[in-house]
Amino acid sequence: MTKLRTLAIAAGMFAPVLFAGSMAEAAIVAGTSGGAFSNLSGCTYGETCRISDTQANGQNTMVEWGYQGGWFPSAGSTLTAVDRTWNVATDANDVILAELVWTNRATSSSITPDDFNVKYTLSINFTQPNAAGDVEAFSLEILNSINPPGDKLFGLTLADLSNLSFNLNGILVSDLKYSLAGGDPGSLNGQAWFNPEGKTSKMYITADFKAVPEPATLALLGAGIAGFGAVRRRKAAA
Repeated sequence: MTKLRTLAIAAGMFAPVLFAGSMAEAAIVAGTSGGAFSNLSGCTYGETCRISDTQANGQNTMVEWGYQGGWFPSAGSTLTAVDRTWNVATDANDVILAELVWTNRATSSSITPDDFNVKYTLSINFTQPNAAGDVEAFSLEILNSINPPGDKLFGLTLADLSNLSFNLNGILVSDLKYSLAGGDPGSLNGQAWFNPEGKTSKMYITADFKAVPEPATLALLGAGIAGFGAVRRRKAAA
Protein backbone atom coordinates (compact mmCIF):
# COMPACT_ATOMS: atom_id res chain seq x y z
CA MET A 1 0.00 0.00 0.00
CA THR A 2 2.86 2.38 0.84
CA LYS A 3 4.45 1.77 -2.57
CA LEU A 4 1.19 2.53 -4.39
CA ARG A 5 0.71 5.68 -2.37
CA THR A 6 4.25 6.82 -3.29
CA LEU A 7 3.62 6.25 -6.97
CA ALA A 8 0.35 8.18 -6.81
CA ILE A 9 2.04 11.16 -5.18
CA ALA A 10 4.82 11.13 -7.78
CA ALA A 11 2.31 10.95 -10.63
CA GLY A 12 0.42 13.89 -9.18
CA MET A 13 3.63 15.94 -9.09
CA PHE A 14 4.73 15.15 -12.63
CA ALA A 15 1.35 15.32 -14.41
CA PRO A 16 1.21 19.15 -14.56
CA VAL A 17 4.84 19.22 -15.70
CA LEU A 18 4.14 16.88 -18.59
CA PHE A 19 1.00 18.83 -19.49
CA ALA A 20 2.89 22.12 -19.50
CA GLY A 21 5.59 20.61 -21.71
CA SER A 22 3.02 19.40 -24.27
CA MET A 23 1.43 22.86 -24.34
CA ALA A 24 4.83 24.45 -25.11
CA GLU A 25 5.31 22.15 -28.11
CA ALA A 26 2.05 23.30 -29.74
CA ALA A 27 3.35 26.78 -30.64
CA ILE A 28 2.52 28.25 -34.05
CA VAL A 29 5.14 30.31 -35.90
CA ALA A 30 3.81 32.59 -38.65
CA GLY A 31 5.27 35.42 -40.68
CA THR A 32 6.11 36.96 -44.04
CA SER A 33 9.18 38.14 -45.93
CA GLY A 34 10.00 40.31 -48.91
CA GLY A 35 13.07 41.55 -50.74
CA ALA A 36 14.10 44.48 -52.90
CA PHE A 37 17.10 45.49 -55.02
CA SER A 38 19.06 48.75 -55.12
CA ASN A 39 22.51 50.23 -55.82
CA LEU A 40 23.03 48.64 -59.23
CA SER A 41 26.59 49.21 -60.49
CA GLY A 42 29.11 47.86 -62.99
CA CYS A 43 27.11 48.13 -66.21
CA THR A 44 29.21 50.10 -68.70
CA TYR A 45 28.19 51.90 -71.87
CA GLY A 46 26.23 49.65 -74.26
CA GLU A 47 25.50 47.04 -71.61
CA THR A 48 21.89 46.69 -70.45
CA CYS A 49 20.90 46.18 -66.82
CA ARG A 50 18.07 47.58 -64.70
CA ILE A 51 16.00 47.19 -61.54
CA SER A 52 12.26 46.93 -62.11
CA ASP A 53 8.98 46.05 -60.39
CA THR A 54 7.05 42.81 -60.57
CA GLN A 55 3.30 42.47 -60.25
CA ALA A 56 3.45 39.67 -57.71
CA ASN A 57 6.18 41.00 -55.42
CA GLY A 58 6.09 44.80 -55.68
CA GLN A 59 8.62 47.57 -56.26
CA ASN A 60 12.27 46.98 -57.13
CA THR A 61 11.94 43.20 -56.85
CA MET A 62 13.65 42.18 -60.10
CA VAL A 63 17.08 42.74 -61.64
CA GLU A 64 17.38 42.19 -65.40
CA TRP A 65 20.50 42.25 -67.57
CA GLY A 66 21.46 41.49 -71.16
CA TYR A 67 18.02 42.39 -72.50
CA GLN A 68 17.50 43.70 -76.04
CA GLY A 69 15.25 46.66 -76.87
CA GLY A 70 14.41 48.39 -80.15
CA TRP A 71 12.89 46.65 -83.16
CA PHE A 72 13.86 43.15 -82.05
CA PRO A 73 13.33 43.05 -78.28
CA SER A 74 14.28 40.03 -76.19
CA ALA A 75 14.25 39.31 -72.49
CA GLY A 76 17.47 39.17 -70.51
CA SER A 77 18.51 37.15 -67.50
CA THR A 78 16.58 37.97 -64.34
CA LEU A 79 16.96 37.70 -60.59
CA THR A 80 13.68 38.04 -58.68
CA ALA A 81 13.03 38.46 -54.96
CA VAL A 82 9.92 36.40 -54.16
CA ASP A 83 7.62 37.13 -51.20
CA ARG A 84 7.20 34.21 -48.80
CA THR A 85 4.74 33.35 -46.02
CA TRP A 86 4.85 30.59 -43.42
CA ASN A 87 2.53 29.20 -40.77
CA VAL A 88 3.97 26.10 -39.10
CA ALA A 89 3.68 24.24 -35.80
CA THR A 90 6.83 23.62 -33.82
CA ASP A 91 9.09 21.83 -33.95
CA ALA A 92 9.72 22.57 -37.66
CA ASN A 93 12.92 22.26 -39.69
CA ASP A 94 14.07 23.92 -42.94
CA VAL A 95 11.18 26.39 -43.12
CA ILE A 96 11.62 28.69 -46.13
CA LEU A 97 11.94 32.32 -44.99
CA ALA A 98 13.12 33.90 -48.27
CA GLU A 99 13.47 33.04 -51.96
CA LEU A 100 15.46 34.27 -54.95
CA VAL A 101 14.65 33.01 -58.46
CA TRP A 102 17.40 33.29 -61.10
CA THR A 103 16.51 32.76 -64.77
CA ASN A 104 19.73 32.57 -66.77
CA ARG A 105 19.12 33.23 -70.47
CA ALA A 106 21.62 33.12 -73.30
CA THR A 107 22.24 36.80 -74.06
CA SER A 108 24.49 38.74 -76.41
CA SER A 109 27.98 39.42 -75.04
CA SER A 110 27.89 42.95 -76.49
CA ILE A 111 25.06 44.03 -74.16
CA THR A 112 25.62 41.69 -71.21
CA PRO A 113 27.84 42.97 -68.36
CA ASP A 114 30.70 40.61 -67.53
CA ASP A 115 30.63 41.55 -63.86
CA PHE A 116 28.18 43.77 -61.98
CA ASN A 117 26.91 44.38 -58.44
CA VAL A 118 23.55 44.95 -56.77
CA LYS A 119 22.31 45.18 -53.18
CA TYR A 120 19.59 42.80 -52.03
CA THR A 121 17.70 43.89 -48.90
CA LEU A 122 15.67 41.21 -47.13
CA SER A 123 12.93 41.98 -44.60
CA ILE A 124 11.57 39.21 -42.36
CA ASN A 125 8.58 39.80 -40.07
CA PHE A 126 6.89 37.40 -37.65
CA THR A 127 3.28 37.74 -36.51
CA GLN A 128 3.16 34.66 -34.23
CA PRO A 129 3.92 33.83 -31.49
CA ASN A 130 4.57 37.59 -31.25
CA ALA A 131 5.49 40.49 -33.50
CA ALA A 132 9.21 40.49 -34.34
CA GLY A 133 11.38 41.21 -37.35
CA ASP A 134 14.75 42.08 -38.78
CA VAL A 135 16.30 43.44 -42.00
CA GLU A 136 19.59 42.46 -43.64
CA ALA A 137 21.36 43.74 -46.77
CA PHE A 138 23.38 41.42 -49.03
CA SER A 139 26.01 42.75 -51.46
CA LEU A 140 25.65 40.53 -54.54
CA GLU A 141 28.10 40.18 -57.43
CA ILE A 142 27.04 38.48 -60.67
CA LEU A 143 29.61 37.11 -63.12
CA ASN A 144 28.48 36.27 -66.66
CA SER A 145 30.91 33.94 -68.39
CA ILE A 146 31.06 33.14 -72.09
CA ASN A 147 28.56 30.42 -72.99
CA PRO A 148 27.95 27.60 -72.32
CA PRO A 149 29.37 26.93 -68.81
CA GLY A 150 26.88 29.11 -66.94
CA ASP A 151 27.15 32.07 -64.59
CA LYS A 152 27.86 32.66 -60.90
CA LEU A 153 26.42 34.84 -58.17
CA PHE A 154 28.54 35.74 -55.13
CA GLY A 155 27.71 37.42 -51.81
CA LEU A 156 25.48 34.91 -50.04
CA THR A 157 27.61 34.81 -46.90
CA LEU A 158 26.89 33.03 -43.63
CA ALA A 159 28.06 36.19 -41.86
CA ASP A 160 25.06 38.05 -43.31
CA LEU A 161 22.70 35.32 -42.14
CA SER A 162 24.17 35.40 -38.63
CA ASN A 163 23.20 39.09 -38.45
CA LEU A 164 19.53 38.12 -38.59
CA SER A 165 18.10 37.68 -35.10
CA PHE A 166 14.56 37.34 -33.76
CA ASN A 167 13.15 37.47 -30.24
CA LEU A 168 10.22 35.05 -30.32
CA ASN A 169 8.32 34.01 -27.20
CA GLY A 170 9.11 30.40 -26.40
CA ILE A 171 10.69 29.73 -29.82
CA LEU A 172 14.34 29.22 -30.71
CA VAL A 173 15.26 30.18 -34.31
CA SER A 174 18.38 28.34 -35.47
CA ASP A 175 20.32 26.84 -38.39
CA LEU A 176 19.75 29.69 -40.85
CA LYS A 177 21.26 28.57 -44.14
CA TYR A 178 21.07 28.75 -47.95
CA SER A 179 19.72 25.81 -49.91
CA LEU A 180 18.33 24.75 -53.29
CA ALA A 181 15.36 22.47 -53.83
CA GLY A 182 16.04 18.87 -54.77
CA GLY A 183 16.52 18.50 -58.53
CA ASP A 184 17.36 22.17 -59.00
CA PRO A 185 19.70 22.70 -62.00
CA GLY A 186 21.89 25.10 -60.03
CA SER A 187 24.37 24.45 -57.24
CA LEU A 188 25.73 26.16 -54.13
CA ASN A 189 29.44 26.03 -53.32
CA GLY A 190 30.39 28.20 -50.37
CA GLN A 191 29.39 31.75 -51.30
CA ALA A 192 28.93 30.95 -54.99
CA TRP A 193 25.56 30.16 -56.58
CA PHE A 194 26.07 28.57 -60.01
CA ASN A 195 23.31 28.51 -62.65
CA PRO A 196 23.75 26.78 -66.05
CA GLU A 197 22.88 28.65 -69.22
CA GLY A 198 19.20 28.46 -70.14
CA LYS A 199 18.07 27.29 -66.68
CA THR A 200 16.01 28.68 -63.79
CA SER A 201 17.37 28.09 -60.30
CA LYS A 202 15.74 28.88 -56.94
CA MET A 203 17.71 29.72 -53.82
CA TYR A 204 16.09 29.57 -50.36
CA ILE A 205 17.00 30.92 -46.94
CA THR A 206 15.70 28.42 -44.39
CA ALA A 207 15.57 28.14 -40.60
CA ASP A 208 14.54 25.71 -37.85
CA PHE A 209 11.94 26.57 -35.19
CA LYS A 210 12.07 24.77 -31.86
CA ALA A 211 9.80 25.30 -28.86
CA VAL A 212 11.68 25.89 -25.61
CA PRO A 213 10.18 25.63 -22.09
CA GLU A 214 9.10 28.92 -20.56
CA PRO A 215 10.54 29.88 -17.14
CA ALA A 216 7.30 28.90 -15.39
CA THR A 217 7.47 25.44 -16.96
CA LEU A 218 11.09 25.02 -15.86
CA ALA A 219 10.19 26.09 -12.32
CA LEU A 220 7.33 23.58 -12.26
CA LEU A 221 9.64 20.85 -13.50
CA GLY A 222 12.15 21.68 -10.77
CA ALA A 223 9.42 21.58 -8.11
CA GLY A 224 8.23 18.21 -9.39
CA ILE A 225 11.71 16.71 -9.28
CA ALA A 226 12.34 18.14 -5.81
CA GLY A 227 9.03 16.78 -4.59
CA PHE A 228 9.74 13.34 -5.98
CA GLY A 229 13.10 13.38 -4.20
CA ALA A 230 11.35 14.25 -0.93
CA VAL A 231 8.97 11.32 -1.34
CA ARG A 232 11.87 8.93 -1.90
CA ARG A 233 13.73 10.27 1.16
CA ARG A 234 10.58 9.90 3.29
CA LYS A 235 10.21 6.31 2.14
CA ALA A 236 13.84 5.56 2.94
CA ALA A 237 13.45 7.04 6.41
CA ALA A 238 10.39 4.91 7.07
